[in-house]
Amino acid sequence: MMNEEAVPRTSLGKRVLTYAATVIVAAIAIYGLSEFLTPVQPPKQGACAFLTGNPKDGRYQAVECDASTANFVALGTVAKSAACPDASAWDWVPSRGIDPNVRFCFAPLYAEGECYRDARSGYDLTTADCADQNAFRVNKISRDVPAPACGPGEKTLAYPAVKLTYCLGRR
Repeated sequence: MMNEEAVPRTSLGKRVLTYAATVIVAAIAIYGLSEFLTPVQPPKQGACAFLTGNPKDGRYQAVECDASTANFVALGTVAKSAACPDASAWDWVPSRGIDPNVRFCFAPLYAEGECYRDARSGYDLTTADCADQNAFRVNKISRDVPAPACGPGEKTLAYPAVKLTYCLGRR
């Protein structure tokens, strides 16, 4: 008789855990690659977005318009080399090589009765102290077409493409 050495066998539990770990790692890798390799989709006019950061390295995320994070509404897109047609629009340009060569044009979603600073330092629409001399107050928001006239001394900020008009005043 031959003297055969017994081959150590792995337990069923270890094999199941190894397979499960392999599947989880593969799923995470596939998700990560798909996120990295999927170009950002240009928003449709009227769709809402959450923009953060500044124009050079800002981040864009499509969100539902009733989401608490929605801070901009899309006016449309233009070629990357073109400016947004509305001079008061905010813009964002995708920066990854796989993203489309377009410029996204947005209107801010201000809150009625709140104050904001005149200067734009980035996409974060943080409220300001209304006593600040560099702040403006959103006195009225209208989605009516045509929008009602703003009061005396108020500035009208209109985005007709998305039926949005603001009446802005000082403090």
